[in-house]
Amino acid sequence: MNYAESLQYLDRLGNEVLTMRFGLETITALLKSLGCPHEKFPAVIIAGTNGKGSTARFLSSILTAAGVRHGLYISPHLVRIEERIALNDQMIDARQFAHYLTRVVEAIEKMQFPSHPTYFDTLTATAFLYFAEQRVDLAVLEVGMGGRLDSTNVAFPLLSIVTPVGMDHQQFLGNTLEEIAKEKGGIMRCDRVALVAPQKESAMNVLRAQAAETGARLRALESSEIEHLGDVQGRYRFRFHGIESLLPLYGRHQVLNAALTIQAAEVLRSLGWDIPSRAISRGFLETQWPGRLQKIAEDPPLFLDGAHNPDAAQQLAEFALAHTRPPRTLVFGIMKDKDIRAVLQILVPCFEQIYLTQIPSARAASPDYVKEMVPEARIIRNPSEACQEARKRSGATFVAGSFYLVGEVLKDVERATALPRAVRMVIE
Repeated sequence: MNYAESLQYLDRLGNEVLTMRFGLETITALLKSLGCPHEKFPAVIIAGTNGKGSTARFLSSILTAAGVRHGLYISPHLVRIEERIALNDQMIDARQFAHYLTRVVEAIEKMQFPSHPTYFDTLTATAFLYFAEQRVDLAVLEVGMGGRLDSTNVAFPLLSIVTPVGMDHQQFLGNTLEEIAKEKGGIMRCDRVALVAPQKESAMNVLRAQAAETGARLRALESSEIEHLGDVQGRYRFRFHGIESLLPLYGRHQVLNAALTIQAAEVLRSLGWDIPSRAISRGFLETQWPGRLQKIAEDPPLFLDGAHNPDAAQQLAEFALAHTRPPRTLVFGIMKDKDIRAVLQILVPCFEQIYLTQIPSARAASPDYVKEMVPEARIIRNPSEACQEARKRSGATFVAGSFYLVGEVLKDVERATALPRAVRMVIE
C-alpha cells in the first residue's frame, strides 16, 4: 500500500474509540505472527487520565538529549497519523509509515483472528515493528485507554508510570474512580518500579493494593519536594531533586508532569541508562507538545487545549483566569461520550463569550445539543469561522473540548501557511 491507501485502510477500520475492544489476545497473536517485535526492546509504559502524554513527551525529549536511541508511541494525533510514532523525537515519515503498516496488514490478512484487529491494535503493531527494526534501545509507550487491557500492555516495562487518575471514558473503564484506577494500575509488573503521581486518596489506595498484589515496587512522587519558583507569563519555573527548569509548556500542572519525569529518569539511571542531569535540563527546554495549552497567535492570544474531562478543564480554567485578561472567549466542541455537563460547569464561568462548533466525527456532540446546557452560547459550526469571530472581541481566545477540534484548527493553520515553529514541527 502507498500512503494514501494506508490511510484508507485505517478509515475502513472505523472510529478509533467507537470500535474499541479491550483485550490482549488479538494484539498478542498479531505480534507473534510478526516475530514478536515487542520483545526486542525494553519499554516505559505510561498510563493515567491526564498528563500521560506530556510525561511521555518530556521523557522522550530527555532521552534524545541523553543520546538514548528510543521510540515514542503516543495518541491521539492532531493533524497527521505519523505523529503517533517517532524515533529520537523525529516523526516517522509517510513512506516508512506506509511500509510498516503494509507489513502489518499483510500479516492480518494471512491469519484467522477471533476478532479483527482494531484501529489501535493495528497502529500499535506498526509502531512495535518499526521500533524493533530500527533497533531502539528503549520505547516510551503512552497507553491509549485504561492500561490493563490496552494493546500497549503486551510490552514488558522496565518502568511503569501512572499519572493523575480522574473520571473519563467511564463507559469503558468503570463508573467509579476506584474502578478506573484499577484499570490504569494494570500496567504494573512484578519486581519493577511503578512510579505514581499524587492521586485522590481512593485512587491511591487502589494503586497501592495493586502494587502489593503484583509485587511491583511502588514509588509515590512526593509533591512536597517540588519547589515552585514562579512563572513567566504562564510558563512555570521549578526545582526538583537538584534540577531547575523554566518549562516551555504553559500551565502550573506541567510542573507535576516534569517532576514525575525527573523521577522516571532517575529510575532509568539506576538501571544503567546514562541520563546526566544536563540532559534532563536540556530535554525540558526542547520539549514541544502541540495542542496542550499551545499558544498559536498573539494580539489577542489564541490558545489550543484538548481538555475534555473535568480535571483537564479545571487546569485550563485556572490558567485562563491567572494568565489572561477578560473578555475571554471559548470556542468549544466535545465528544458526546464525555461528561459534557461537568466540563461546562467548570469552563463556562471563566468566559464572557462562548461559541459552540462542530467536530467532523461520528462521536461528536452536536452544537445544538450542547447549547441546551449553555443557552447563552452562540453556534458557529465551522471551527475556523468560530475562531475568527471569537478573536474579534476577545482579550484571549481558547479552543477546547477535544483533541479532534484542536486538530481541525491546526489543519486550518497549516492551510493558511502562517505556522508557528511548534506547529510546523508537528505537521512537516
